[in-house]
Amino acid sequence: LAEPGATSPVGALGFVGQGIDDERSLANELKTKQPILAIIGNPPYRRLEEGENRTLVGNWMNGVWDDLKAPVRNAGWGNQLNTFPELSVAFWRWALWKLFEAENAPGRGVVAFITNRKFLTGKPYAGLRQVMRRQFDRIEIIDLRGDSRLGERAGIEGDQNVFNIQVGVCITLAIADGAKAANDEAKVFYRDAWEAKSFRRREKLEWLSSAANGDVGGWVKVDRKGLADFRPKPFSNGEWVGLDECFTFKKSGMKSGDDGVFISVKRPALVEQVHHLLVPRADPTHHETLERHFVYRPFDLRWFYNELPLLDRPGPDLQRSWGLSNVCLYSMPSGTGAGPATWCHGLLPDYHAFRGSYGGYAFPLWDRRAGLDAHNLNPALLAGLYATYGKKVSVQEVFDCILCLLSAKSYTLMFAEDLEDVFPHIPFPALHAVFLEAAALGAEIRAVETFARLPSPEFLPASLCHFATEPKGKIVSPAYADGGFELCEKGAGKATGILSEIWHYSVSGYELLPRWINGRVGLEVDLPLATELRDICGRIAELIDLCAKADKIMASTLEQVLGRGTIGLGFSVND
Repeated sequence: LAEPGATSPVGALGFVGQGIDDERSLANELKTKQPILAIIGNPPYRRLEEGENRTLVGNWMNGVWDDLKAPVRNAGWGNQLNTFPELSVAFWRWALWKLFEAENAPGRGVVAFITNRKFLTGKPYAGLRQVMRRQFDRIEIIDLRGDSRLGERAGIEGDQNVFNIQVGVCITLAIADGAKAANDEAKVFYRDAWEAKSFRRREKLEWLSSAANGDVGGWVKVDRKGLADFRPKPFSNGEWVGLDECFTFKKSGMKSGDDGVFISVKRPALVEQVHHLLVPRADPTHHETLERHFVYRPFDLRWFYNELPLLDRPGPDLQRSWGLSNVCLYSMPSGTGAGPATWCHGLLPDYHAFRGSYGGYAFPLWDRRAGLDAHNLNPALLAGLYATYGKKVSVQEVFDCILCLLSAKSYTLMFAEDLEDVFPHIPFPALHAVFLEAAALGAEIRAVETFARLPSPEFLPASLCHFATEPKGKIVSPAYADGGFELCEKGAGKATGILSEIWHYSVSGYELLPRWINGRVGLEVDLPLATELRDICGRIAELIDLCAKADKIMASTLEQVLGRGTIGLGFSVND
């Protein structure tokens, strides 16, 4: 990646370093004079740390790859470029330079790389995709997946990488042969290992090996242009409406910067935790006004100290839009994982309020900044549903319908690939009766998830979370066995009657019940805490039943789905 023609002084190594210098001279000859038609490689996948632009990539590369950054800035995504410096991108830029810009560049040829698959999607790499579309005539991509950093995918068990690394990879074959007109863009074709039912490493290698003497088959044309992804449009080739299109405003939840200081299960502990950061207040009630009940994780309510200047990401816009009361859907912009694709919160949410990691976005139902009755739904969506059904739909019904459909377990199982890189999309029912059925069930899910009501009695039998021994002492990290666990030390607080489905119920890998208990390790057990634990078990049990009912509504919905064209929502510019 060094600048063509650069020299390396012998330096302190003396004659021992002469071989290195000779090798550099040969490399410079190759870079500056030798035309190349094929560039094949497995570039390293590593994001550059501060200062490594100069030491590993060089000032020369920093100058030539600005054409990959400029389109991102021009699209208004300049803040995304902090993730841009990555070695595999530098090698892509070098290959482009060598084929099309260097002295004696042939202006045609082939680049075959196996690289980090991240450049296929995402705003930071949009400029690279645009330049490749302009320079090459045909681009073929074999997506081998295998990204283990985000945990298990939605319904895809055992996805493995072909290498012993965490970042997912893909094979890209970029061909420049003069087949297209000068102003046209490359034809892009995509093949997914998941679509070929290849999830384990051996399955992927056998799949590739079987196609070594022919074509892997099953190519899907990526009918997208410019800055758009190198993957087909998700969710029925882009026909479904994205969650982020259904709402006018979205915002990530608040982030304290130090949960151990600014967040507590017990309200009285808050002031003590932040005491060393506080200036004594003349008004003793000041602290009370800053203590706010909020949602830390699904079914996990805590207190946080809402002193905005002290918090890492206080989310003032979200707080203002939230007002004194609200509800929101909370979802991930990518990597949703198995389980419900969204969660409904009735209190201001934490940044990690969906799955305990990797953030997420809140979609409030109401926008209190515009008035008490101002909703946050896209007016075009409401108008489109009204025009389709011939009957008015309320904002609450639309909100609850979305919650129902995205809570169906079958949703994340069926659309695992689509949920990999985008927000969930909604298959709105074409029949008004199915819409109303979804809205009614969604209202029940909302009531359970937001603590608006107690679990139904049938899901709180006396046998559920029954304490066979008295719970006393401090909570310890539990180990589940034989339908129960010990809440305290020395066998105290032995809880029984907890089905495995309840214990292991998770949101994108985040197991609600054990994580709720672990968040309270060290606290003394009292009656309110034991009662709350049993309530959580009942809510999970009822939610499992409600989501199973949502699966049936999802099946009815998929028989006839409203596309964005029918509703009246066009495609976004970069689709």
